[in-house]
Amino acid sequence: MTRTSLLLGILALMSMPADNAVNGLLRSGSKTNRTHDDVTSAIKNSIKNSVKNKTLSLCERLRPEELPEECNCYEHEPDQSVLNAVIECDKTFRNPYFNDTIGMKIDIDPCNSEGSRVTLDITEQEHNIDYTIAGLKAGEETNIPIPGLSFVVPTVGHVGVDAAVYIAGNPDSLLLKIGLNACAVLGTGHNLCASSIPGVNRILPWWVLKGTYSFLDICSNSTSTATSPLLKKAASTTE
Repeated sequence: MTRTSLLLGILALMSMPADNAVNGLLRSGSKTNRTHDDVTSAIKNSIKNSVKNKTLSLCERLRPEELPEECNCYEHEPDQSVLNAVIECDKTFRNPYFNDTIGMKIDIDPCNSEGSRVTLDITEQEHNIDYTIAGLKAGEETNIPIPGLSFVVPTVGHVGVDAAVYIAGNPDSLLLKIGLNACAVLGTGHNLCASSIPGVNRILPWWVLKGTYSFLDICSNSTSTATSPLLKKAASTTE
């Protein structure tokens, strides 16, 4: 069997329903040598994984087993028009410099017709802080100071707690890096952030999400985003 004929066979199988494709692969495998059997097995596993991925919920696509233990994920009810996943956390920090509990709510809207969006809500009870950051979109990388939330580090001064956000890509491959950081503004005008502050770097930055996630087939099946130019562009690059 030539590479060309094998490739044509693969393309034909990809257009079949999963069960028919797998059966076809098994029949084909019995007529080929060991090398082609290995290729058949790999394609069979790929098809099964593709079918499995299409059954995953939004939260399952965010790999909840990788979330910090202080966090949980849930989704809006199916009868609502929005297709969002929400992660809620209550993180307690125990450190000589920073001893507090911070609430963080991350509302992820991967299928927004204008591009994937994230809304954050940061809460802290002792100082009555409830701070919302809306409209964060793909292409943004920033530390956003949380008003009224800071601590003091000797020789450094006041260190403000920030929401740390990095969003990139599209629903097919959406990179999310979201959590808490802390930075101080030095006399030189430069920022000194937690990873460079001894002692503080043991607790910050703290990441809730840090990975690349795929939502394309869920977004494509959503009536609210079926005509999204972003989704059409993402789909065309994967064909």
